[in-house]
Amino acid sequence: MNLTTLRSSKSTRGLAFMGLALIGGGCFALPYQHALNTLEPLTAVYGVFIWALLFSAPGAWVLRGNTRFSPKVALLLIAISLSGVLGNFAVCTALQGGSPTLVIIVSRIEIVLALLLGWGLLREVVAPKVWVAVGIMLLGITLMRHDSLSIEDGSGGFVLWALITAFSFALMQVLSKLIISQIDPQSLNVCRLMIALAVLSVVPGVLGQVQAMPLATWGWLGLAAFFGPFLGRVAYTYALRDLTIAKAMTVGTFAPVLTLLLEYLLFGRVLRWFELSGGALVMSGILLSFLRLSFFRRQF
Repeated sequence: MNLTTLRSSKSTRGLAFMGLALIGGGCFALPYQHALNTLEPLTAVYGVFIWALLFSAPGAWVLRGNTRFSPKVALLLIAISLSGVLGNFAVCTALQGGSPTLVIIVSRIEIVLALLLGWGLLREVVAPKVWVAVGIMLLGITLMRHDSLSIEDGSGGFVLWALITAFSFALMQVLSKLIISQIDPQSLNVCRLMIALAVLSVVPGVLGQVQAMPLATWGWLGLAAFFGPFLGRVAYTYALRDLTIAKAMTVGTFAPVLTLLLEYLLFGRVLRWFELSGGALVMSGILLSFLRLSFFRRQF
């Protein structure tokens, strides 16, 4: 197998994992938001992490021999765990305090933050066309839900939480990239979840609320955990082995479009012209990031 074929194979594998990550990222918000109707944010995060740990443990056990622990890996695992806790708590708090639509739009800044962190910490080259693609996709997401872009007096606090969500998840991805060659993604997921659960267990009141959760709520949290911290996060981490942060985050921008489609299919919500137009812009941005355009090669 020559070098070109090997690179093509790795790219195809990475994109396949990103496809799974898209499914997870597009689906997890619906059951998560449903569970938050009756739960405090930290309680919901704890329940989701319990389910995610159960989903990830079998695979991590089978692949346990692929992990090489070191002080660097241990320290980064702690940092990744804390970033995950903060990110999940922030998104729950943001969803409780403001418009879910605006929260989604603001949290998409994660894409740009991950690109900047990947460039700063990993020295990954970000091609000019990727920046153009990101701009087009963010414009598309804004157009899709432009009718909800209003911040009422006294409700702006959730915007800060959405920004914290974006930074936390972006940092989590970049830190994972630093150690992904030394630890299997499923083992990484299990380790970070165990650390996170240990931290949350000492927060007063969390365990009592978890024990009092009804069975139906556990079911919604299970769905959220399967699509989010398990399928979405593990598949994305596998994709990072073969794709750069820039390319992975660019593909991941399609997740809000999938969420809109699910809202239509499950709840009968009719897509309006600006939502369809925004979705088309998002898809155009994704295609742009992968096309070999002579304009960019000449100008840059």
